[in-house]
Amino acid sequence: MPVQFRYANFDEYPRISHFLAEYWAADHIYVREAKLFDWTYGRKNLWDRDGYSFALAEENGETIGILGSIPFQMNRFGQTSPALWLAGYMIRPDYRRGSLAVQLLNTMRRDPYQATIAFGINPKTSPIYQVLRWRVLENIPRHFVTMPQAVDRVAELIHLTHTDWSVDRAKALASAFTLPVIDKKIAAAVNDLPDEWDQASWARIARTTIGAARNSDYLNWRYRQHPIFDYRFIALNGGLLVWRLETIRRKTETGEEPFDRIGRAVEFLPASRENARELLATFFQHLAEADAIGADFYGYHGETRHWLNENGMLPVESHTDGLAIPARFQPLDGKSAAIMSSMFITGDVPACSDSADCNWCWTKSDGDQDRPN
Repeated sequence: MPVQFRYANFDEYPRISHFLAEYWAADHIYVREAKLFDWTYGRKNLWDRDGYSFALAEENGETIGILGSIPFQMNRFGQTSPALWLAGYMIRPDYRRGSLAVQLLNTMRRDPYQATIAFGINPKTSPIYQVLRWRVLENIPRHFVTMPQAVDRVAELIHLTHTDWSVDRAKALASAFTLPVIDKKIAAAVNDLPDEWDQASWARIARTTIGAARNSDYLNWRYRQHPIFDYRFIALNGGLLVWRLETIRRKTETGEEPFDRIGRAVEFLPASRENARELLATFFQHLAEADAIGADFYGYHGETRHWLNENGMLPVESHTDGLAIPARFQPLDGKSAAIMSSMFITGDVPACSDSADCNWCWTKSDGDQDRPN
């Protein structure tokens, strides 16, 4: 019987979870947390089928491949259209030859979805996307900052993941990203999404950017309704910064134990250069109050990346050892922080890159990249 492709029903989570546990990882987050899987792939209002936004490849009733997608509204300079982020792509080892991978990808490259984005692909699979004439992108840029009181703690973090380094080398790297000073004269911010966000701030941002439509419907789903993480909002003078405090855990002989705390900024949507300074000053003050060692942010947008740099969150590439700063914290490991992506998109759309004039509004929170390990 030939391989068949279909979309998963809402009662098929146990089957998908079993496949993930056997062929991906027994402790994969989608195996451990059914509620996260449902939140990720069960966004009914943007999916045009009855069931999960998740494709199955089957032969003789057995699952041999899976591919999930997360539906979202794509903004192109103020105009929106349906789009998909791909996530959870796995083919059984004995079926990895032939055209199955391409066929599975094609289940998501269809109308009405005018953009299909694979965020966080394995570099080894990039030839598959190139065969399909998808754009393979430069790694998403990462910015990092060390809090002034935490240089030694960041150095210890680095040394834990690079045990062959000298202590001096680890400390030099931590010091290179130290925030010069914390501005304690900060404006009063609101820890919520303003009621006028769509009509005022987002309408303005949408006209000059490309990417997920970051309206109130999206922001509330992505952050307020997240089933695991507790995201914090900093809304100030028309701008917005969203972040979460993450506990760094290290492996020991008796299991994982807490090691330290770090901030993960996931949205940075300033209204102006001055507003960028205000948002970041507030963010840094909150990090200090939480006794966090520092923070990072992944994003492509050229202008806001420049403002991050101006205010102390430097691109990791600015230091020869910068790419060695750990990025996975639960548990801590020293694997590469690089995130490669590919996309298929209809129409004439400017390229997404790490250039200073990039107008893509794209951060690590897009797709399913900002989730527990």
